[in-house]
Amino acid sequence: MEKKLSEVIKEYDQIIVGIGNEWDWIKAGIKGDERYHELLQYCEDESNKWLLPIIEFEYGYYHNDEKVDDAYRGLRKLIGDKPHFLISETFIHDAILDGFEEMNCVYPCGNYRYLQTNDLDDDLLDVTITEDFNGIVSRIHKIITERGGHLKEGESFYKPFQDGKSLFLNQKRPEYSNIKYNESAYLDNWDRYTRFLSGTMGKSLLLLELGVSLDHPTVIRWPFEKVAFVNNKAHLIRVHEKLYHHTPEIKEKTDSIQMNSVNYILQESEGL
Repeated sequence: MEKKLSEVIKEYDQIIVGIGNEWDWIKAGIKGDERYHELLQYCEDESNKWLLPIIEFEYGYYHNDEKVDDAYRGLRKLIGDKPHFLISETFIHDAILDGFEEMNCVYPCGNYRYLQTNDLDDDLLDVTITEDFNGIVSRIHKIITERGGHLKEGESFYKPFQDGKSLFLNQKRPEYSNIKYNESAYLDNWDRYTRFLSGTMGKSLLLLELGVSLDHPTVIRWPFEKVAFVNNKAHLIRVHEKLYHHTPEIKEKTDSIQMNSVNYILQESEGL
């Protein structure tokens, strides 16, 4: 793409941003921190996989990533006052903390705000006031900070419970393949998103896809391709280190950029 992203954005009336796993600094951070090595090994056992989301919660609660924060702030400045919506396949609501309005963001794959049971009739629970869950998080944190991440011989963990039911983070993920995902947390914003999307037909629309994987292709990747195909005034910019390729049907309406999407936004927003 010859033009700067800021110049391209000026050419379009509306923008939809898709955020993918390249922006998930929690997974990357844990893998790079040796203190979490034994805990990750523990989670490799099929019966212990349920613990991994809680380990990720602990890491996210006690850490942050300034690079990703700067990228979200830069992205928000690039968009400016253009009508926009952000859809993310991550669980981290960093965009909302870094300048985006919550009513213009949707996280259909889950969040770190709520816990759920396997019963879809049960209400979601706030993670901050759920004692059993927070007890496990505190225990993980002490293992990391006081023991350098070392587990005692035969050490094990037990699933958090409340009212006799197991609790899980409200997320759609492989470790919860046998859990019924409770979608109630994002449905209101999903309705806003679908209304925004339907209002873009026949209008100049920029689809900015940043670091989106193939983990949930029906959430962002395939729908973005479909919109680019059916809307004659739509254009797709797909940025990813590895998964940057586009389909032949939208070749003339797509810019594919082989680059880490966080670095790309930092580069394109520099000086704003």
